[in-house]
Amino acid sequence: MERYTKPPLTYQQQVELLKSRGLQFADEARAKRHLANISYYRMSAYMLPFKEANQEGEILDSFKKGITWDCVYNLYVFDRKLRLLVFDAIERLEVAIRTQIIYQLSHKYGSHWQDRQDIFNEPKTIMLRGGKQITIDVYSEIQSHIREQLHNNRAEVFIQHYTSKYYDPVNPPSWMSVEIMYFNHLSRICMGLKNRADIAGIASYFGLPPKTFCSWLHAINYVRNICAHHARLWNRDMSIVPERLEFSKKLKWLREPHKARLKKFYYTACILNYLLQTVNPTSPFKTRLIALLDEYKNVVSLPAMGFPEDWKDEEMWKF
Repeated sequence: MERYTKPPLTYQQQVELLKSRGLQFADEARAKRHLANISYYRMSAYMLPFKEANQEGEILDSFKKGITWDCVYNLYVFDRKLRLLVFDAIERLEVAIRTQIIYQLSHKYGSHWQDRQDIFNEPKTIMLRGGKQITIDVYSEIQSHIREQLHNNRAEVFIQHYTSKYYDPVNPPSWMSVEIMYFNHLSRICMGLKNRADIAGIASYFGLPPKTFCSWLHAINYVRNICAHHARLWNRDMSIVPERLEFSKKLKWLREPHKARLKKFYYTACILNYLLQTVNPTSPFKTRLIALLDEYKNVVSLPAMGFPEDWKDEEMWKF
């Protein structure tokens, strides 16, 4: 290890540094405006595909011949458009998943099922890498969140209406309480239900086995956070790896799912496309994704994102 000693650079110095490494600029003033609004460090991730590498595959500081600032910037713009497209799809799925959780569990356990500790798993302590212990207690977690929202001065109008009109039960019914939960709470609820049949009904609505559905929810929540925090989605290896769906009797799915690279974006795109077949059969997601990839085909490597060569031949991607 060594001490970090690199000084901050002005926008002009950043441009000069990139020029010294072989990056070409058609309009330096425009590039400096980009750097003033995006930051050099954020842009550096999008420079990597355009840099040279040594015989061992180690990426060097120097750029490949003929690479311009526009190559880097266009890749950044592609990633931004990709995040917006994916976030829109997840928003539609989130509303549907929330609705199904509320509908199915309230019809089985009543309006305030979220307040029934007996339908959730007992608290469980697990050991993380590094020796750290955490306790998973879904019931306590969602109860804490509901209490926090009830005492929030900026609570939703429907929450304010409930608390001003009703004294018992203290918590609003599930169709209000679950509406104020975050996506990660939905994922935790599904994984924390004690009775497998409870999650089976919800999962079945989306054409999935319970275990796969819970795994996909967890993975979608991870991707949602990437999009919400404007992090890099393009060319990322997903840290939360979704379970592989081997086949589907109800909906269009991959012909050879065993070949899919689960950590890559392509599998995430397939998951979203699959779920949207139930939630919004006329969703423009796949047409917009194909159009976006075609628009940026000169700067984006599809194989690096996990796309097989014949991916457009899959039934699920056909119009």
